[in-house]
Amino acid sequence: MELLRRIADQKLPYTVYAPAEIDKLRVLRAAELVSAFIPPAETLPCGESHKPAQVLAITAKGKKALQDQAEGIVDP
Repeated sequence: MELLRRIADQKLPYTVYAPAEIDKLRVLRAAELVSAFIPPAETLPCGESHKPAQVLAITAKGKKALQDQAEGIVDP
């Protein structure tokens, strides 16, 4: 949710560069809280390489989650 809150404060589309943040973005996308383009990671001889990801939009479900969190509502 921390990343979702940060995204909400940015102008969209928002680009995410850090591999750890891209992993969090995958979770948000899987939960249908954001619409995002996340290119696949590439395996290189020196290790895994991540290309930047782009958040295109916060979904209605994502906006509701942000609103509920701001109001202190927690899902059971």
